[in-house]
Amino acid sequence: MLVAKESFDYRNLPLEQHNNRTMVRKVRRVRAKTKFVYCVIAVITLCLAFLLVSRNAEIASAGYDIIALRSQLQELDTQNQILQRKIDEMKSLENIEYMATVRLGMEKPELAEGVEFVPVEYSNVGSKGAIGIASAAEIPEEPVEEQQKRNSLVQALASLING
Repeated sequence: MLVAKESFDYRNLPLEQHNNRTMVRKVRRVRAKTKFVYCVIAVITLCLAFLLVSRNAEIASAGYDIIALRSQLQELDTQNQILQRKIDEMKSLENIEYMATVRLGMEKPELAEGVEFVPVEYSNVGSKGAIGIASAAEIPEEPVEEQQKRNSLVQALASLING
Protein backbone atom coordinates (compact mmCIF):
# COMPACT_ATOMS: atom_id res chain seq x y z
CA MET A 1 0.00 0.00 0.00
CA LEU A 2 0.92 3.53 -0.49
CA VAL A 3 1.44 5.81 2.37
CA ALA A 4 1.16 9.57 1.96
CA LYS A 5 3.95 11.71 3.22
CA GLU A 6 3.39 14.09 5.98
CA SER A 7 2.98 17.65 4.97
CA PHE A 8 6.00 19.77 5.61
CA ASP A 9 5.66 22.65 7.98
CA TYR A 10 7.44 25.65 6.56
CA ARG A 11 6.68 27.90 9.46
CA ASN A 12 8.85 26.11 11.97
CA LEU A 13 12.14 25.85 10.14
CA PRO A 14 15.25 25.22 12.13
CA LEU A 15 17.91 27.95 12.33
CA GLU A 16 20.37 26.07 10.16
CA GLN A 17 18.09 26.32 7.20
CA HIS A 18 17.64 30.02 7.88
CA ASN A 19 21.44 30.47 7.79
CA ASN A 20 21.49 28.83 4.37
CA ARG A 21 19.40 31.66 3.00
CA THR A 22 21.91 34.24 4.17
CA MET A 23 24.65 32.25 2.54
CA VAL A 24 22.72 32.35 -0.71
CA ARG A 25 22.59 36.12 -0.48
CA LYS A 26 26.36 36.26 -0.02
CA VAL A 27 26.82 34.13 -3.09
CA ARG A 28 24.64 36.52 -5.04
CA ARG A 29 26.77 39.45 -3.88
CA VAL A 30 29.90 37.70 -5.05
CA ARG A 31 28.27 37.11 -8.41
CA ALA A 32 27.47 40.82 -8.67
CA LYS A 33 31.12 41.66 -7.95
CA THR A 34 32.30 39.24 -10.61
CA LYS A 35 29.87 40.79 -13.09
CA PHE A 36 31.36 44.20 -12.30
CA VAL A 37 34.88 42.83 -12.76
CA TYR A 38 33.87 41.29 -16.09
CA CYS A 39 32.40 44.62 -17.19
CA VAL A 40 35.60 46.46 -16.26
CA ILE A 41 37.67 43.88 -18.14
CA ALA A 42 35.38 44.23 -21.16
CA VAL A 43 35.70 48.05 -21.11
CA ILE A 44 39.50 47.82 -20.86
CA THR A 45 39.55 45.30 -23.71
CA LEU A 46 37.42 47.59 -25.88
CA CYS A 47 39.71 50.54 -25.13
CA LEU A 48 42.78 48.51 -26.08
CA ALA A 49 41.07 47.32 -29.27
CA PHE A 50 40.18 50.92 -30.18
CA LEU A 51 43.77 51.98 -29.50
CA LEU A 52 45.10 49.18 -31.69
CA VAL A 53 42.72 50.00 -34.55
CA SER A 54 43.48 53.72 -34.39
CA ARG A 55 47.21 53.00 -34.41
CA ASN A 56 46.87 50.79 -37.48
CA ALA A 57 44.79 53.49 -39.17
CA GLU A 58 47.57 56.02 -38.55
CA ILE A 59 50.14 53.61 -40.01
CA ALA A 60 48.01 53.06 -43.11
CA SER A 61 47.54 56.83 -43.52
CA ALA A 62 51.30 57.37 -43.23
CA GLY A 63 51.84 54.69 -45.89
CA TYR A 64 49.51 56.52 -48.28
CA ASP A 65 51.33 59.77 -47.56
CA ILE A 66 54.66 58.10 -48.35
CA ILE A 67 53.33 56.82 -51.68
CA ALA A 68 52.03 60.31 -52.58
CA LEU A 69 55.34 61.93 -51.63
CA ARG A 70 57.32 59.40 -53.68
CA SER A 71 55.25 60.15 -56.76
CA GLN A 72 55.71 63.89 -56.15
CA LEU A 73 59.46 63.34 -55.76
CA GLN A 74 59.56 61.48 -59.06
CA GLU A 75 57.74 64.33 -60.81
CA LEU A 76 60.15 66.87 -59.30
CA ASP A 77 63.13 64.76 -60.39
CA THR A 78 61.89 64.74 -63.99
CA GLN A 79 61.31 68.52 -63.85
CA ASN A 80 64.81 68.93 -62.41
CA GLN A 81 66.31 66.89 -65.25
CA ILE A 82 64.44 68.98 -67.84
CA LEU A 83 65.66 72.22 -66.24
CA GLN A 84 69.22 70.87 -66.02
CA ARG A 85 69.14 70.11 -69.77
CA LYS A 86 67.91 73.66 -70.44
CA ILE A 87 70.75 75.06 -68.31
CA ASP A 88 73.29 72.94 -70.20
CA GLU A 89 71.85 74.18 -73.52
CA MET A 90 72.02 77.79 -72.33
CA LYS A 91 75.65 77.33 -71.19
CA SER A 92 76.79 75.93 -74.52
CA LEU A 93 79.23 78.09 -76.47
CA GLU A 94 77.07 77.97 -79.58
CA ASN A 95 74.11 79.39 -77.64
CA ILE A 96 76.22 82.09 -76.03
CA GLU A 97 77.60 83.10 -79.43
CA TYR A 98 74.09 83.11 -80.91
CA MET A 99 72.75 85.28 -78.06
CA ALA A 100 75.66 87.72 -78.39
CA THR A 101 75.51 88.09 -82.14
CA VAL A 102 71.80 87.84 -82.89
CA ARG A 103 70.02 89.14 -79.82
CA LEU A 104 72.56 91.66 -78.55
CA GLY A 105 73.94 92.70 -81.96
CA MET A 106 77.58 92.10 -81.08
CA GLU A 107 80.16 91.42 -83.74
CA LYS A 108 83.34 89.41 -83.71
CA PRO A 109 86.39 91.69 -83.44
CA GLU A 110 88.78 91.85 -86.35
CA LEU A 111 92.42 91.32 -85.54
CA ALA A 112 94.48 94.39 -86.22
CA GLU A 113 98.18 94.20 -86.83
CA GLY A 114 100.41 95.56 -84.14
CA VAL A 115 97.73 95.46 -81.46
CA GLU A 116 98.37 93.15 -78.58
CA PHE A 117 95.79 92.56 -75.82
CA VAL A 118 97.22 91.84 -72.39
CA PRO A 119 95.65 92.08 -68.93
CA VAL A 120 96.57 95.26 -67.11
CA GLU A 121 95.98 96.37 -63.57
CA TYR A 122 94.65 99.90 -63.37
CA SER A 123 95.37 101.92 -60.27
CA ASN A 124 93.59 105.10 -61.35
CA VAL A 125 90.18 103.46 -61.64
CA GLY A 126 87.73 103.98 -58.74
CA SER A 127 88.16 100.44 -57.40
CA LYS A 128 91.61 99.53 -56.28
CA GLY A 129 93.23 96.75 -58.29
CA ALA A 130 90.75 96.76 -61.18
CA ILE A 131 91.80 94.65 -64.15
CA GLY A 132 91.27 95.62 -67.76
CA ILE A 133 92.77 95.17 -71.20
CA ALA A 134 95.11 97.63 -72.87
CA SER A 135 97.06 97.70 -76.05
CA ALA A 136 100.83 97.25 -76.02
CA ALA A 137 101.33 100.97 -76.53
CA GLU A 138 99.55 101.78 -73.24
CA ILE A 139 101.60 99.37 -71.08
CA PRO A 140 104.44 101.13 -69.28
CA GLU A 141 107.73 99.29 -69.23
CA GLU A 142 108.89 98.02 -65.81
CA PRO A 143 112.47 98.53 -64.80
CA VAL A 144 114.63 95.40 -65.09
CA GLU A 145 115.37 95.35 -61.36
CA GLU A 146 111.66 95.13 -60.46
CA GLN A 147 111.16 92.32 -62.97
CA GLN A 148 114.07 90.37 -61.45
CA LYS A 149 112.70 90.87 -57.91
CA ARG A 150 109.29 89.69 -59.03
CA ASN A 151 110.82 86.66 -60.80
CA SER A 152 112.86 85.72 -57.71
CA LEU A 153 109.73 85.93 -55.53
CA VAL A 154 107.82 83.71 -57.92
CA GLN A 155 110.67 81.20 -57.95
CA ALA A 156 110.86 81.19 -54.13
CA LEU A 157 107.12 80.55 -53.86
CA ALA A 158 107.33 77.80 -56.47
CA SER A 159 110.17 76.10 -54.58
CA LEU A 160 108.19 76.28 -51.32
CA ILE A 161 105.13 74.77 -52.95
CA ASN A 162 107.07 72.00 -54.69
CA GLY A 163 108.75 71.27 -51.39
